[in-house]
Amino acid sequence: RRFFSPSPSEIRLKAKREMSGKNYSIGLYYYFCYLISKVFRLRF
Repeated sequence: RRFFSPSPSEIRLKAKREMSGKNYSIGLYYYFCYLISKVFRLRF
């Protein structure tokens, strides 16, 4: 089952791009999505 349409690597790239800019909150949000998707992938 897939909870997030983009792959975890894409999410991490997005997070890095946002973090390198000034949007720390958006970068952290993407990073949490990345972690959650990894956890879900391990569980199911």
